Amino acid sequence: MIYTSTNIKRDMVLKADLCVIGSGAGGSPVAWTAAKQGKRVVVLEAGHFWQPKDFTQLEHEMFPRLYHDSGGRATKDKAVHIHQGKGVGGSTLHNINLCGRVPKKVEAYWREEHTLTGLSEKTLKSTYQEIEKHIRVSRLTESQLNGNNLVFKRGVDALGYKGGYLQHNRHGCAQSGFCELGCPFDAKQNALRSFIAPAVESGAMVLADTWATRLVYQGPKVVGVQATVREPVTGKSLHQVTIHADVFCVSASATGSAALLLRSDIPDPYRLVGSRLFIHPAVAVAGIFRETLNSWSGIPQSYECTEFMDFSHGAAHRVWLLPAFAHPVGASSILSGFGPEHAKYMKDYAHMASFGAVVHDETPGSVRPKGEFGVDIRYWPDVADRKQMVLGLREASRIMLAAGAKKALIPFAKTMELTSIKEIDKRLSALEINKFDLNITAVHPMGTVWMGDEPARSCVSAYGKYHHMDNLFVSDTSLFPSSLGAPPQLTTYTLGLHIGRHIMSML
Repeated sequence: MIYTSTNIKRDMVLKADLCVIGSGAGGSPVAWTAAKQGKRVVVLEAGHFWQPKDFTQLEHEMFPRLYHDSGGRATKDKAVHIHQGKGVGGSTLHNINLCGRVPKKVEAYWREEHTLTGLSEKTLKSTYQEIEKHIRVSRLTESQLNGNNLVFKRGVDALGYKGGYLQHNRHGCAQSGFCELGCPFDAKQNALRSFIAPAVESGAMVLADTWATRLVYQGPKVVGVQATVREPVTGKSLHQVTIHADVFCVSASATGSAALLLRSDIPDPYRLVGSRLFIHPAVAVAGIFRETLNSWSGIPQSYECTEFMDFSHGAAHRVWLLPAFAHPVGASSILSGFGPEHAKYMKDYAHMASFGAVVHDETPGSVRPKGEFGVDIRYWPDVADRKQMVLGLREASRIMLAAGAKKALIPFAKTMELTSIKEIDKRLSALEINKFDLNITAVHPMGTVWMGDEPARSCVSAYGKYHHMDNLFVSDTSLFPSSLGAPPQLTTYTLGLHIGRHIMSML
């Protein structure tokens, strides 16, 4: 059964074999694995239980529903925007379905630095294969390229850069283009559909609108979690819920999980929890074409450019290029200029393309709790990562012009308009990016409670078990020892299944 603030009528104390905090790509496979084996499972989810019928395709309605802080979450100094999802299914409700395994060089770096006993290459590979089949991952084709992706591929091909079709977990897609606002056609093979629904069918209980505020522990064991049921629109606290369980798995995201552990004063003798936050900081370039593109329609991201992505640690090129469009509210908030200048750009909306540059970052940020429910995120890319952002702006602009754009637009406070390759090289060669120069966005927070064998250098084992507690696990993007450099949901699902199976050996 899935309960929400409307049908949780009183304070409650519940008992379970397993309590999972978070229902996204990390927590849902853990809950599903235990529930199908007949275990008593309670899942806590801060977001509401939204269904396909609730996805209205209206930005002003869906951003407050599906995103923390109504889509306005940012670092403490507001220099970087960080989009994080909420709802039963977590960020998989609003993501764009991209699927990719951990790059081999990144995996090798993790093993070299942290060993990861308990997660062999063979186990990881076979678990990936299971998840890919379960969530129906497939590679897209040319027929599935929308206007934005078509011109991106055209530019990549014209420059002779390496590119390829992306993999997604969508089935029965109507190609409406509203993925980031939730799919009303129920074509996403997301956490709600693929894991939470079958877990509930097997007897799992899901409490939506329920914010875990503190883990309670005695000695080396967590004995309970305290949570608050909140009204989803106003945030008003309604009821208190306490869950007692044999095992607890925190899956509240790389920001939420770290904040909960710190707020709970969970033993952390080496003061690691909440450090080493990576986010894949991204910038975007817009372009105006003569042809009509209607870039908001169709599958949003189906093609990539990997010419400037080297997954080696400390590599000179660490930029992933791909199409990245937005609907009118999002586009207008990103484009620079005021009054007539901004209106001029928006009048060209149907002829507009947008390409993103995502940095495989090496800058460590941090997360701390803020009050009872919030998070304090601190992150600003270092000099090396800011140079990667400049590289991304340069190459996205090159691809834009090579594809036939009349001009490329970089949304600095004063818009930079570029009309030739020569101009791109001249104006971007010595560019430095400072705070608030342009919109920097991230959608992939990672790290903060990372896995490894040594308790002095990592927070959890490769089975997700917290080093300093007997019955506490973590399963979400917190686990990554570094930036992934690839879409995180597939790896998160895979680690969740691996961790869920290990938890079953304890129940």
